Amino acid sequence: MYVKKKITTSLKILAGTALMAVSVNSCFDEMGVVTGGLTGVAIVISHVTNGAVPVWLTNLVINIPLFLVGMRVLKRAGMKLALFGATALTVFLGVIPRLDILTEDILVNIILGSFLMGTGLGLVFSAEASSGGTDLMATIINRKIKYLTVPKALAIIDAVVVILGAVVFGPETAVYALIAIFIITKVADYITEGPDRAKLVSIISEKSDEIAGYILKELERGASSIPIKGLFTKSERNMIFCIVSAKEVVKIKEKLYKIDQNAICFVEDVREVFGEGFTNYKL
Repeated sequence: MYVKKKITTSLKILAGTALMAVSVNSCFDEMGVVTGGLTGVAIVISHVTNGAVPVWLTNLVINIPLFLVGMRVLKRAGMKLALFGATALTVFLGVIPRLDILTEDILVNIILGSFLMGTGLGLVFSAEASSGGTDLMATIINRKIKYLTVPKALAIIDAVVVILGAVVFGPETAVYALIAIFIITKVADYITEGPDRAKLVSIISEKSDEIAGYILKELERGASSIPIKGLFTKSERNMIFCIVSAKEVVKIKEKLYKIDQNAICFVEDVREVFGEGFTNYKL
């Protein structure tokens, strides 16, 4: 089981970094669009030097000191996959040629490059790894500046890189970069978290038994309840909560307000659900 998981993880990282390299070499570098990250810095340097410093070389040179610092600041166990990812990306950036996949429509090209990059990042993240670069830099900064979280540090670094790209390639490309970042994030999240996002529905009603009966019998979903007391009214009721699909939320709300128009219902996003009736967790 351990060997199988290790092979699966390695294949995800290799496939993901290969797609990222295709995206950089064949799309973003060709268009001069900087979406942040270390590859964004590499694209800027490549264009400023008229290709004398290739993208893969910048990726290698900047990653080396980052990993040396990371080995001292972070846990070594977590660095292995990051080192593997960074090495794979650097190699693929150097060996994968520029493919003729761009069209005459800039937006189509942005979507294509973003989809490839987002899919690649999603595969790497789903393997609980990274490709080094600004991800590693943000983590190191967080260790030194505790109040600056990793996402915030990463956002600041990427913002600086995008601004740098706007200075070199013009403000128009910065707008395209923002579109690309949005698509990349959405695709990567979808790949990492999967399509089975669920909803947490919480219901407060005087007719909780009737509502619970609908959820249990009609939808055939499990539900739980906890006793609550209103601080203003001092009235005691049961709050029902259950995890359902997005489609089932619509059904619950329609039925709920037919039963009790005064019911209180709030819905929250649940990123992952494992267990009976949902996704089985694979060890």
